[in-house]
Amino acid sequence: MAGRQRRKILYWLILPVLIAGILVVIGDHFGKQRQYQPVLPEAGARFGDVVVDPAAREIRFYGEIRQNEGWVRFLVYLCSYRWLKEEAAITSPAYLTDLQKAIALLDWQLWDQLWFREITGQEIEVSLRWQGGEADANELIQLPYHLGMGDLIFLGSPLFDPLFLARCAQTTVCVALKQRPQCPLFFLQESVEEKFTRAGGAAGYHLNSERLPPPGTRVTVIIRVPDLVGGR
Repeated sequence: MAGRQRRKILYWLILPVLIAGILVVIGDHFGKQRQYQPVLPEAGARFGDVVVDPAAREIRFYGEIRQNEGWVRFLVYLCSYRWLKEEAAITSPAYLTDLQKAIALLDWQLWDQLWFREITGQEIEVSLRWQGGEADANELIQLPYHLGMGDLIFLGSPLFDPLFLARCAQTTVCVALKQRPQCPLFFLQESVEEKFTRAGGAAGYHLNSERLPPPGTRVTVIIRVPDLVGGR
């Protein structure tokens, strides 16, 4: 009887410590989420994890450095075509569809013009900010010329979004398979990637490891869209 009583007392002594530890872990997790969540400006709008400020014509979302050296296909990846996540330097938990909505709020024609390369997108400023540093996106890659927004951030495709976004979000077929050729949509992936080739015939680029922070660093991606209506 005495042993059972001691175990009960020990249980009630340990239980509050366990609960406190769980609360600290949860609080730390959500605290970090809030810390890196872009602040919603006055008269601004939020689409998921993407914040847009129409007055400043600015879009913000956060991400994390996945790779800071070597070759990548894109600098920034938002949740969308799953296989591209492994071919980007920075990954964001924000959804591509939310970025598309934010772009449309600022300029409803811009997304199509970038995809069909009717404009270069060099007029649009893309930059990154992290604790202790910031840089223009083009400073983070090794090319002798500047790239436009559509070559820095994967913006999706009007041709393939309905299939890939719905399939990858709602089924596990392409998510579970580790080897791309095993995916039943692999032949379409090749068609998608053909659209990533720039005018000079190249696709992707090497990263500037001297400018990029180390993997795991949280960053805020900032897109500033000028009023392009007058130039059309």
